[in-house]
Amino acid sequence: MYIKIYKQADKTTLIKRVQTYQKQLQRTIYYSLKVGESTQQLPSKVIQYNPTTEVTRIKNKSISQHTNGNGIHQQVNYYKQPNKRVIYDSTNCLNPQINRSSSNRIKKIHSVTSHNYECFLQNLEDHSRNNIVQNEITTSNEINEGKRLFTENKLEEALKVFQNYLNKYGLNPEALYISGLCYMSLDQEEKYIEQFQTLIKIFPTFKRTVYMYLALAFRKNNNINDAINVITLGINQFNRYFEALIFRAKLFLKQKNYDKAIKDYNSAMQINSRKPICYVGLSDCFKQTNKIYQAIEELNKAIELEESSKQKYILLKRFSIYLDIKDFEKAKQDINLLLEICQNDSEVYYFKGILMQKQKQLQDALLSFEQSIKLNSEKKPVTKSLYEIVKIKIEQNDYYSAQHELDRASYLDVDKTQLQRFELFVGGAIYLMKRKFEDGTHLLTEMITKNHQSDNLKFQAHQYRAYGYFCLSKYNLANQDLELYQETLLEKASLYNKLICHGIIKYEDNELDQSKREFLQAHKILPNKIEPLFYQAIILIKRYCSSLEKMSEENRIKYLKEALDLLEMAAKICEQSNLLFYKGILHFALGNLDQSALDFEQAIEKSEDNQAQHYYVRGLLQCQRQLFKQAVNDFSICLSLDQNHPESYLNRYKLLTMIGDVETAYLDLKKYVDLKEQYTINYHTVGILYFLIGAYEEAIQAFNNCKTLQGQYEKVKVLIYGKELNLALNELTIIIEEMQNQEAIIDKQVLTILKETSLQISTKILEDSINAIIKIQKSQQEGLIFRQSDIYFYKGLFYTYLQQYSKAKQCLRYSYDLKEKETKKSRNTSLINSNSLEDFDFNNKTYNIYEHLYNCAILDVIIGNLEEAFETLALLYEHLTQIEFRVQLQIFMELLRDDLQDTPPEEEFQKIQEFQLFPQQNRLCSIYPSIQLPLKKYSVQIKMSFCLPMVEFLSQPILFDEQLLQKISPKVVENKPEAPWIKRSSDGVIFTDNIQFIDDLDLQSTVRKEETEETQQEVDNLQDENEISKLKEKLKLDDFITKKLNSILQQIEE
Repeated sequence: MYIKIYKQADKTTLIKRVQTYQKQLQRTIYYSLKVGESTQQLPSKVIQYNPTTEVTRIKNKSISQHTNGNGIHQQVNYYKQPNKRVIYDSTNCLNPQINRSSSNRIKKIHSVTSHNYECFLQNLEDHSRNNIVQNEITTSNEINEGKRLFTENKLEEALKVFQNYLNKYGLNPEALYISGLCYMSLDQEEKYIEQFQTLIKIFPTFKRTVYMYLALAFRKNNNINDAINVITLGINQFNRYFEALIFRAKLFLKQKNYDKAIKDYNSAMQINSRKPICYVGLSDCFKQTNKIYQAIEELNKAIELEESSKQKYILLKRFSIYLDIKDFEKAKQDINLLLEICQNDSEVYYFKGILMQKQKQLQDALLSFEQSIKLNSEKKPVTKSLYEIVKIKIEQNDYYSAQHELDRASYLDVDKTQLQRFELFVGGAIYLMKRKFEDGTHLLTEMITKNHQSDNLKFQAHQYRAYGYFCLSKYNLANQDLELYQETLLEKASLYNKLICHGIIKYEDNELDQSKREFLQAHKILPNKIEPLFYQAIILIKRYCSSLEKMSEENRIKYLKEALDLLEMAAKICEQSNLLFYKGILHFALGNLDQSALDFEQAIEKSEDNQAQHYYVRGLLQCQRQLFKQAVNDFSICLSLDQNHPESYLNRYKLLTMIGDVETAYLDLKKYVDLKEQYTINYHTVGILYFLIGAYEEAIQAFNNCKTLQGQYEKVKVLIYGKELNLALNELTIIIEEMQNQEAIIDKQVLTILKETSLQISTKILEDSINAIIKIQKSQQEGLIFRQSDIYFYKGLFYTYLQQYSKAKQCLRYSYDLKEKETKKSRNTSLINSNSLEDFDFNNKTYNIYEHLYNCAILDVIIGNLEEAFETLALLYEHLTQIEFRVQLQIFMELLRDDLQDTPPEEEFQKIQEFQLFPQQNRLCSIYPSIQLPLKKYSVQIKMSFCLPMVEFLSQPILFDEQLLQKISPKVVENKPEAPWIKRSSDGVIFTDNIQFIDDLDLQSTVRKEETEETQQEVDNLQDENEISKLKEKLKLDDFITKKLNSILQQIEE
């Protein structure tokens, strides 16, 4: 087993060597069979070597002293030199000549605390070859040479020597042991574990420290069971192995196997009952099994046995127990004892601060933490003191003071990594306070990601980040943070924010009833907040907008009225600018124009900044109040605040068109078109607007972009208005070919008739035209441009040229009756240019009432019904208000009267060859021939007055914009959830200094557990200190620290 036989020059010598080692193996075969199973399964590799803590400090000895140590009482010891730790193997079991009397032995060591254990582990990891001394030198020259190289720190060369030796002569305990130490020094963990495993299998009683080295390696790798198995083998091989019992007890304690741990501590106590470490260990076991008073009793025994200068670690353990059971009076007594022993110790003042903090004496706690920092005797307690100060500031929501304390870390000797999560949290909170939400949520996310433990700080970070997400309208992310905790655990502000967040999410999912319930619940939690009322109003507004086709207008209005009531309630709580603005919109929608104007005025006054939307909506309101100049002014202010507000350009264009500023109106319309994205432009509306200001080319281009029948027809109207009849006919032909539209067919037929008759008047053409019109009338249809009234008029015109005057007059009268009905209908449909027949306008219409009377009078004159003609002309004269037209009409009437007299013709009348009362230029009547009046004395020609039909477009008035209601949602207003750092009471907002302790969610909860563990390690470490500071009186705080802290606390209270 584990024997390697190599060929030698002399075969006989080789056989003898084999026989010798076979005998040696026979003596150990039983042990190998017994323990082989338990050891061969041990891991072949561990992370890093870790030495035992079962050590005590001893005075430094020379290398020769350590190499001559006793064999069976092996001890691993270390002592502390300035700036250097030295580790020694002070035992030697290979030299039987050494006297084993107690005078030559190194004092047995004992373990003190788990912290000492960790320190010793680190010390052994850092040891150098010069600090490990082989205690046994064989007579072999090769062994001696290997030892020499080992002591000179020539590890690689020493390993070669020992490997050659093992290859030549087989297994040797010295060679295995020292080569294992070489590998240990070279941090080749896998190899030294293999060496030590082989050593304890083949030579189990060679050296007891081997078991300790191997067990420590397993423990370092967290293989506790393997470590226990190995150290148990060592205990079985070596009687009264005090250090191994202490070490195994600690392993059992780590496994929470308290009964076995207690048994080992009692066994160690039987070996040496004067060692305080035994009682301290028992105290740890009793404390873990909740036998608090037994734990205290064991610590009392340990204190009696320990020197007064070394009692610090034990007193701190007892102090921690008193602190845990909230026996503050006895804890205070222990702190006072510690202050007598360790007068200038930062750690003691740190724990004093913890005691004051537990007793909610925050001022005293802060003073103690500050004194700990001032003394600066150790890095760790100073770090923890600064940690506690920052934590108190956070609990008081005093983040700027917390940031100031964190800044001190830049010049203090502290572990900055311990404060990193505070730095991230405080920085994030301050960013949120400054409304830099992106930066704040980023820092809080980093803090949450790096902080894997769940404590109150992380809990607060989630609440603060949820607030930041809420302000950024990231409702789902905010909800995810708040959903991590039960509602009973959330602070009032966060619970309120969670309900508001849920309500908004449900609103966006169109679950309006559930959304309303969430807002109602939020209102109950914080009844003085306006947001829940505002969001409930938004739900009602959405119901109003979505019920357009489902409910009557009367029932729909109820939603707006209820929403307005909610906003009125909110306004009583706080007349906030946005609230007043949207309240004004509801008044506007309901027709309460004066109240709406008042709300807008107050909203503008209370707004921190001028809002373009405020002036835009007030401009719309001014239009409804017929205050057009004020409306133009409001739209202009809106555009000065937001040059890219298209609706303001559009509405100002309409107003400028009304007051005749066509040039500016044209520029506004062009800007509106430029701002609107191509897919959102209503080209039909744009074309109409261009038409209204005479921009016909732009209107035609806009209608070209409108790919609908209505758009194409509007283009035909513009062409007809511009007397581009051929182009209009072409467009009508396209419409007919593409859409087979019946109205287009009729419009094309009538337009074609007018074109033909205007070019040539002949009986055939007139008769064909009349027949075509009769055919249209029989179908009882009309075009979109040429209505029935227009068709009858043109039919009467053609009868006139056929000299069928009675039929012509009948058609004109029937046309007028229809025209009156059509005019009334056009008024109801809000058409542009739908001026009445009474309007004295001769553009863009077939005729008006003045022209109708004039045309009928002409026919009566031709027929010979002069009496009726004079009555018609007299009626026309009465209605005319323009002097020039009245004069011309009077001349015409006098001419007709003179023609009836048997007197010579008047020279003045003879000069009149063609009479024209109304304008004819650029009108359809101008291209038709004149008609000779049948007069006796005078030769006068006359034309009927008419034109092409009126080109009608839908009107574009400035009305209440329904989009204002449809766009109201939680996202259109600034999100203002409740800030988690704000405390509220019946008296208002409180920026509190009070710390509210919650047992389950105390910021100290998880952190304190860590501190307790660290405390135990720290106090355990104190047993290895060589000297303790002399006793002094209670340390008093210097004046500088006292004044500084008092000023800070006074500012907090204020």
